[in-house]
Amino acid sequence: MTRLALSALLATLALIGVASPASAHTDLASSDPANGASVPQRPTRLTLTFTEPVPAESAAVTVTGPGGAWPTGEITADGATLTVPLAESASPAGQYTVSWTVESLDGDFVDGTFAFTLTAPPVTQQPPAATTPAPPPAVTSADAAPTTSSPAGSTATLDTPSTTRTSTPAVTSGDRNDDGGVPLWVWILVVAVLSVIGIAVGVALNRRAKSGAEPAE
Repeated sequence: MTRLALSALLATLALIGVASPASAHTDLASSDPANGASVPQRPTRLTLTFTEPVPAESAAVTVTGPGGAWPTGEITADGATLTVPLAESASPAGQYTVSWTVESLDGDFVDGTFAFTLTAPPVTQQPPAATTPAPPPAVTSADAAPTTSSPAGSTATLDTPSTTRTSTPAVTSGDRNDDGGVPLWVWILVVAVLSVIGIAVGVALNRRAKSGAEPAE
């Protein structure tokens, strides 16, 4: 009796062991970001790896968080791994939940979720601030040109410093001799005049002498 009961129990366990693999469904083996992970930056894509190959055509993946749902791109499959590109969007810090649905090899659909935390919001580039031209510098009394206004019927005198330039005429070699005395041409002129005077005096004296020597008639 005991042997019969033990044989029946073993047969039942064997049947259960054979039937379990046949009825097992696809499950999520790993992901990036991983379940419970904290990431400092918004990921640009998700990767989900399952326990068996899954088709991309029937797969669906959504990401929701404090800022709403993230827009996703076209899902691609590489064997048991699904890749989901993530488009740019506002992503405040907080917890984000990934929901997935895939089709198993037996045709049944299975789904699940996992979550990760974004610790810092993305850095958004601010548009360049409009530059305002700097105002022209203020004109002070020291920079302004002096002006003089005189009322009608009155005379105003504005003393302005003047600079007197003394120009020295150029002295050539003909204007003075080498020793810095009277110019040479003056001496030449004096000698010429004296020569003329001497000649005239000599002629006059000669004539007077001749006239005194002639006998009286």
